[in-house]
Amino acid sequence: MKKIFLILLLSLFWSNLTYAKVIVVKANPDKGFNFPYLLKTSKKTLDAKYLIVESNNTGNQKTIKKMTSDAKKYLEWTFGSDIAKKLNYPLLMPVFPFATKEMEKDLSLSESQKWKYYFPQLDSDVLKIDNAKYTRIDLQLIAMINDARERLLKKNNQNINNKIIMIGFSSSSLFAARFTFLHPERVAVAVGGSIGGLLPVPTNEINGTKLMYPIGSYDYESITGKQFNLEEYKKTPQFYWQGTKDKSNPFRKGAEDLTDDEFEIVKKLFTEGLPFEDKPVSLKVSTTMWKNSQKYINQVVGNVKFESPKGLGHEYNPIINKSVEFIRENLN
Repeated sequence: MKKIFLILLLSLFWSNLTYAKVIVVKANPDKGFNFPYLLKTSKKTLDAKYLIVESNNTGNQKTIKKMTSDAKKYLEWTFGSDIAKKLNYPLLMPVFPFATKEMEKDLSLSESQKWKYYFPQLDSDVLKIDNAKYTRIDLQLIAMINDARERLLKKNNQNINNKIIMIGFSSSSLFAARFTFLHPERVAVAVGGSIGGLLPVPTNEINGTKLMYPIGSYDYESITGKQFNLEEYKKTPQFYWQGTKDKSNPFRKGAEDLTDDEFEIVKKLFTEGLPFEDKPVSLKVSTTMWKNSQKYINQVVGNVKFESPKGLGHEYNPIINKSVEFIRENLN
């Protein structure tokens, strides 16, 4: 029995070794990214044609150095890592700041002000930062992706597709959905879970109410400098789920993600008159927001798949295989 147990331990050890190479790529402003990223590869990813990307979601720290350490420490236990291992694809994780002391100093923020820039969810405050180091982290992520593709080509002679597989769970699922909304031309497939009930709707308005980012595309051009490409968005297969028992929802008045104007739009169009103020939302409100997100998106496009797994809480293990299947089915 001991011998069998030892063999199992050794096999797990060697299995991890084949998928355990993680490098920290330092910030490179000359290449367009001012923060580091992690790149995870192995011998099993040498034939891969796609890169999986998941944003960091390990909470806040005082410094970007500590955030990088945390991201590397927990990388093995992320949704993106599990998907990457199933598909044998390399994994990229950017290390964007969240409420760091460095950010507080660089942007001249008070202790309370720094929390409104919700980098883990790519909110509107983040995209509107007017500071060279922190500006347009969506474009900084694209620069990281391009750098990773160059590295893999140079080191392994791998031709990684220009389009990525965008993955997310919880806050990183919002990042994934919003990045895909901003740059559908760079996403082959997007998958996200425990989304919190609210997704970007690819239209400028609903029933006469203008939808600014991240609710819709009304101010897309003023943020990005280009028009929203609905046709490109329609070409991008997406799969999002929200479990029927998932109580996690970051949206409320005064919280980090929504501005006051955005909050009022969500309250008007997504909550159907249910209590939605400055307290954490109920499961009923979250479910209602999720239902209306689906309704509004389905009125515009047909390329986004939704699922509400019965009895599923804030977790992703039961949905991993379905996510992998969706990715395989939709890669060109």
